[in-house]
Formats: sequence, structure tokens, C-alpha cells
Amino acid sequence: MLFQCMKRALWVYIVSAALAGLPVVSSAGVTKLAAADRQHLLQVKDAPLVTTMHQIPAEVVAACAAASSGGGFELADAGQPFQATDVITEKNLPGKRLIWAARLPGYMVVHYERGGIAHSFHVMVVALDSSRKAHVVWAAAARLMKSYAEFREALVGGKLDDTFPYSH
Repeated sequence: MLFQCMKRALWVYIVSAALAGLPVVSSAGVTKLAAADRQHLLQVKDAPLVTTMHQIPAEVVAACAAASSGGGFELADAGQPFQATDVITEKNLPGKRLIWAARLPGYMVVHYERGGIAHSFHVMVVALDSSRKAHVVWAAAARLMKSYAEFREALVGGKLDDTFPYSH
């Protein structure tokens, strides 16, 4: 019973904060990113960005889908319409939208937003091995970031949160 009340109170807070335009994600920090992956991500100062889904390799999309809740990873291209709220206006629009994806040697960082009752931002880091097999090595809740350099700053500053099993 107490757990249900706490869960409901958290939900009310998240919805209230989202409706008020306040950040929903706390900056609890980066706790689950492997040191080797972190080092590689920080070595790259800036990376070329892509803003359309067809520019992201199919194996990266498949890896993100496998790590996503619901098993899908359909994203609208950056700047295109998507289901930004929980009010479904067009059934064919995806519930997520790509902000950008960065190509790094051996990795791809995918930054996207998710619509719904609590609009949120996320990042997934996908490792690509030499045979082009891809797997998500890290995922976190984020804030809107306009560049890879801004992602690096958030990573260094602990402004990304991987402490809670967010729905990606």
C-alpha cells in the first residue's frame, strides 16, 4: 500500500513538473557507463551529426529497438512531427523523434526525444564491432542537447541520469 502511494506521488510530481515546463530528469549522474566506453566517448571532441533515420545504419536501429521498451525504435526525423503528447492526433506518427545521432569510430550516439504524458529526452550509445554487429552499451535520460560537444559536457558534468531504469 505504501509503495502504491509513493508511486502515485512520484507520478503526480512528474506530470506536474512536465506540465509546468520544469525538467523531469534529475541529474543523478552516470553510474553504469563502462570506463573504456566513457574514455572513448570523451576522446572525440566533436563528431559529425546525422538528423534522419535513413542515415543511421540498420544494425544500430535494431540494437536500439532491442534495448527499448516495447521493442520498437521508430523515430521521426529531426524537426518532423511526432506524438509529442499523450493525446493521439495521428495514429501513424511515431512516439519518438530523433534529435541527432553522432558517428564515432566504433560507436554511434543516438539522442532523441520521447513524447507522452511526461515528454523526455534520452541518449543511447551503441558499439559497433569490426563485423558491424551493434549493441547498446549505455542508455540514459538526458536533457535537450544540440551537439555532440554538449553531450560531452553533460557526460563530464554528470548531467545525464542512468540510475533509474527509464523507459527508452
